[in-house]
Amino acid sequence: MGELAGAGLSSRLASDWGVRLDPRRRSIIESNIASLKSWTSHPGAAKRIEGAAREVEEEIEKVGREVKKEAIKVEKEGEKVERKVKEEAVKAEKAVRRKPKPKKKAAS
Repeated sequence: MGELAGAGLSSRLASDWGVRLDPRRRSIIESNIASLKSWTSHPGAAKRIEGAAREVEEEIEKVGREVKKEAIKVEKEGEKVERKVKEEAVKAEKAVRRKPKPKKKAAS
């Protein structure tokens, strides 16, 4: 993983390129770093990197749109609940304000 860091690559990108990764290995070989850097400077690599970045950006936008839709739904549901609570409060207040009818005295 040190060689990837030295070449400025992420492990995901290296994996996508088919580079074998051994996370247990601790040694760093300069020739491997040079090879990785030469891969990244290859014109095809730049296109792959840009394509991967574009895909990630599109996915982020898609998720953002979905989140906005859900937020709008939640907001509308919250407004419905708020209206319902206000209606119930008004009903309760009216019930409290009503004066009970005086009871007629029973004839003795």
